[in-house]
Order: sequence, then structure tokens, then C-alpha cells
Amino acid sequence: PVENSLKDFWCLMDTAVPGLLGAWQSFRATYVEPILNAESDTVHNVKLETGRKLRNAVGDYMLRRSKADELDGLPPKKVFSGDSSSSKESYLSMLSSMMSGIQLKNYDEIVGAVKSIDSQNKQGAVLASLVKLRLCGIHPDITESMNGRMEAKQFISHAYQSSKLKSLISLLDMIKDRNEKVLIFATTKAVQAYVSMLVGIIYGLRAEIVNGDTKAVSSKSNEITRKSIIDDFQKESGFGVLVMSPIAAGVGLTIVEANNVIHLERHWNPAKEAQATDRVYRIGQKRPVNVYLPMAIHPNGKSF
Repeated sequence: PVENSLKDFWCLMDTAVPGLLGAWQSFRATYVEPILNAESDTVHNVKLETGRKLRNAVGDYMLRRSKADELDGLPPKKVFSGDSSSSKESYLSMLSSMMSGIQLKNYDEIVGAVKSIDSQNKQGAVLASLVKLRLCGIHPDITESMNGRMEAKQFISHAYQSSKLKSLISLLDMIKDRNEKVLIFATTKAVQAYVSMLVGIIYGLRAEIVNGDTKAVSSKSNEITRKSIIDDFQKESGFGVLVMSPIAAGVGLTIVEANNVIHLERHWNPAKEAQATDRVYRIGQKRPVNVYLPMAIHPNGKSF
């Protein structure tokens, strides 16, 4: 797994090919300590050089294969981002939306509250505030709509308080015009429920949710499971939306009838996010795959 440490890598190699990389102490001195001891302005280059050295030392005992290199017939996959400064993704202006109004006010209040805390007590507040900033970037008040008393027009007006949800709606309009299907990934259950309701109100279709609460295996004949939700989603022709947790989408799901992915609320682990994307980028996918990363932009600096 890509999130493992170099020590885990040494353990794997020492089991498979004892002595290949020497004792742990010498391995640590050669490959780990140079990275730990590097200055912040040189650490990137040190990582690259150390990585090359380790790759050469391991040689043919490590083989890296990617789908794009190894599987014939897979269509192209393109990632679009709202970040104009990104060198990894293609910039798409409709994914870049400037926060304003109550969303910007709430966002600045969260940042201001952290800045006002003295340094001794700041660590815990920073961690909690990162979660608040992530949610505020999606919507400044995601729970208000959950009381079930809002009319459809009120709900849409409430959604439009969020710059990011405005981008989401424009994106869904574009996918609908292409008559294609889309997976929307969000980590928080309140966000998943909100998006499902929003899709139902605007487009008049049922956007099912697949998360940790969705059973993998049915214990009753008419019970809803991940498989039954996905089967129904894939059987329906034309435009369709499925809301998913990136964690619940980790393994064993193939959804090649969808060729669009929107990471609305991003997972902190890029490997999990890539794994979620690849639910649609598998053998059997016939159309180009589009991955969208909408951004809520702050007018005066970097946003979450």
C-alpha cells in the first residue's frame, strides 16, 4: 500500500530477499535520515535523489505497473481542476468559484478564531478547524436543510449560498446534456444526504447513497445493498447520479456505466481518492473518463 513507510518497505524486502538492503540500521542511515534531516527548501530534491538510489538498489525485485501502461483498450482519463496554478490537472474555469457572502464570512471567522488562540493551545484547535474549513468550503451551513421543513425553492436558494455547489450544479447540467452518468464523492454523511436531496429537487431523479451504512450483503430478499443500488444505477439509461463515500468505494465495485467522477469533498489520502476514481476506470469502460475537482476559492489567499 502506498501509504506505508520506508521501514515497512525494508521489512517486505528483507523478508522476500534477505540482506538485499542490509540491516535496518544501515538502511535507515542511507535512505531515511537524509530525508528527515533535510532543510525545508531542499527536502523535495533529497527525496527524489534518495528515491532513485533506493530504486536502483532494489532493481528488478520491485515492478511498478499502471493500468494505462499494461491494459489494452482502456480509454483516456483526464483530470480537471479549479486550481489554475496546478501542473498536475487541466484547469477548467467552471470548477473555480469565488466564495462570497455568508460562506466567506463563516470561513474567515473559522480562520480568525484559530489565529486568536495563543500558541500553547493552538494544536487541537487547528485540527478541529480544518474539518470546519472543509465543510464550510462545501457549504457554510450544511445542517440547516436537514430539518425537512424547507420548500424546494428554499432548498435551492440555500444551496446557492455555496460557491462550490453552484459549480457542482453547472457541472451536472453539462453531464446531463451529454446524457452521461456521474459519481459524486463526499466523505461526510450530512454532505452526502444534502447532495442527494439537491439532485432530486433540481433534476427530479433519485440519487442513491453508498456509504458505510449501506449493506454489502443482503440478509433479506428485498433488502437494499451496494450491489443492488449499483445494478439499478447502471441499468437505467441516460443521465444518472450516484453519491458515494470514497471509503465505501474502496474495493470490489465496478461502475463502468458512469464515466464522470466529481470529488466534491476530498479524502485526505490521495491513494483512497484515486482508488475511488477507478471504480469507473476499469476493464469494460468504453468512454473517456472525466474527473472533476471543484474548488471554493478565497478572494485574498489560498483556501482549503
